[in-house]
Amino acid sequence: MGGRPSRSVSSLATLAIVVLGGVAGEGTAAAAAQTSLYNQASASGYQVGVNIFDSAQLSGGVNPTGSITFTLFGPDNATCAGSPIFTTTTTVNGNGYYTSSRFTTKAAGTYRWIAVYGGDLLNGASSSVCSDPNAAVSVAKRATSLSASAGWTSPSTTETAVLTSGVGPNGPTGTMTYKLYGPDDSTCARAPLYTTTRSVVGNGTYQSAAYSVTTAGTYQWVAMYGGDANNAGAGSTCSDAASRFSFAGGGIAGTAVSGSPTAVARGGTVTASWSAVALPTSTDWIGLYRSGTADGGAVVVWKYTTGAASGSVALKFPWATTAGTFELRLMANGTTRRLATSAPITMVW
Repeated sequence: MGGRPSRSVSSLATLAIVVLGGVAGEGTAAAAAQTSLYNQASASGYQVGVNIFDSAQLSGGVNPTGSITFTLFGPDNATCAGSPIFTTTTTVNGNGYYTSSRFTTKAAGTYRWIAVYGGDLLNGASSSVCSDPNAAVSVAKRATSLSASAGWTSPSTTETAVLTSGVGPNGPTGTMTYKLYGPDDSTCARAPLYTTTRSVVGNGTYQSAAYSVTTAGTYQWVAMYGGDANNAGAGSTCSDAASRFSFAGGGIAGTAVSGSPTAVARGGTVTASWSAVALPTSTDWIGLYRSGTADGGAVVVWKYTTGAASGSVALKFPWATTAGTFELRLMANGTTRRLATSAPITMVW
């Protein structure tokens, strides 16, 4: 019978064995080549926002084809548990080096790559492991920048800090801390005179609460951003001239306290009046001091103000008080920060 000659099943099987690597006995398939992957991730030490990638060297294959899948875990997922945060696939065409697509980091920490070659008809699959130190990439916190300057409008001072370069879904978060040193503490060695904080939500300008200075001298603000999980802290220093100011003294300009009458008998009453308090609080107070007594010393008698910028209260001399010269002092917010001093008041027996 004429026509195209046919090939037997036995001949076809033998041909398949030859293609797979040579005759190994009719009906026996040749073993797939054993491949291996050497993994090398991009360099560590860059800051949040850097693009990271993985490289894998495939070797041992027989004209390998197929693909290598790169999966990324982290940050700080030491066992590569759960789902990867990024997956990319590269086509294989022979032994050699293959590189993943780039991933843009959004958080600080250690990222880990796993590369998997899926194999083909002639080549077995191979994979790197999560614990491979060459596949780990450490990403540092983003460096932030802070500039600061003092504001001085008698009787109060503030510090303004401008925070830039932070990253995050809404920018940097955390806390801005302001410390005021002085008077005349050029190295900020003593405990701060005043400390206040503000919450940070994004890059921008943040101003401290106001503080009233009453003692002559030079003062220094220091502002410090504490950082967060993805942003490093930043701050001004004690040598920052823009955050320094001087106060000539003499109490708070414009604020006044007076007593009436200015001469009283034993056990008498003085009406203490105050005015022009710029930042009044309900814990401002007026104390009757014997002249020459330190602000933190003994107070003859005292009362809270009404929390208003101006007003008056009555102070009665205790009967046991000995004769002498006295004065009224207006103090700020429950402290012994003097806002104003009255003219002398004489008490006689």
